[in-house]
Amino acid sequence: MSEYKLMKWSELKATLPPDSIARIDARFRETMSRLRLSDIREAVGHTQVELAAQLKLGQASVSKIESAADMYLSTLRRYIEAQGGERGEVAQALSVHAPQKPNTRTVGGSARVRNR
Repeated sequence: MSEYKLMKWSELKATLPPDSIARIDARFRETMSRLRLSDIREAVGHTQVELAAQLKLGQASVSKIESAADMYLSTLRRYIEAQGGERGEVAQALSVHAPQKPNTRTVGGSARVRNR
């Protein structure tokens, strides 16, 4: 029976050729761009009620966030961080979910992102 070594992604990534990393990153971005916020929440194992408690909001507010056509980047950041996401994961999520300039607008000095 062969043994498997558990590795951090950063360690595994360091052993891969650049073209493999590029393919993995492209596939990750494609997959993430199709996920809804509720899919991410469910994958983490949270309910809307649990997430609402973390965000100090009501469950209905979490439902609105998950079904919103657009939102502040700070709202998306708080949503991800409340589920245990860290700054790097937030940055990745923002880069995946941030649309091209035609769908981004500034409201009161804050950027808003339109969901796909």
